[in-house]
Amino acid sequence: MKSNSRTYQRKYLRAPFKNCVLYVSDDFVFKAYALNISEGGMLLDQVGHFPDNSVLTFMVNLPQFPQFKNFNLERMQTYSLESMAFKTVRFEARLVRKIGVDTKVDGVFTSRIGLQFEEISPFDQAKISNYVDNFSSNLIYLQVLIDSINSDKNNVAKIRTLSKMLGYASDLKISYLRKIVEHDYKSLQWL
Repeated sequence: MKSNSRTYQRKYLRAPFKNCVLYVSDDFVFKAYALNISEGGMLLDQVGHFPDNSVLTFMVNLPQFPQFKNFNLERMQTYSLESMAFKTVRFEARLVRKIGVDTKVDGVFTSRIGLQFEEISPFDQAKISNYVDNFSSNLIYLQVLIDSINSDKNNVAKIRTLSKMLGYASDLKISYLRKIVEHDYKSLQWL
């Protein structure tokens, strides 16, 4: 019987990053959808064309989240995602794994791939590190709010507002949101 459990921790902390990514292959620009990012790589979904043994050039725009734990409810509710700053990050990466691919036919239909950064400037790597640290801090704060939902009358409003800021549906039942946040928290480092 094959075990899927890992006995190691990841080298880099990762955070959910659900956004479009652009990459170049054979002088054509392609678009994919990212699921998460770390200082060492990225997980992509909805990938069309992607050569197996090539190092490709990528570009992403990382949102610059503030530390929401320092916001009161009013400031959190008046914070605008539209006014959030973004930092452009460029890097070269290569495919290190295809997820769910067992045969060549599966490779045609499976769109999820793991990338490893091959060439990235320390400046751009610091941008990724900052994004991961801030997202992680905000995710932990969201989990604390959920766990202490009854300790403050403003916690439900904070949970709804913060979950929307972090890309979660703001109308989810709190119990379901808790499961998603717990999964994403565990995924930061251990999954």
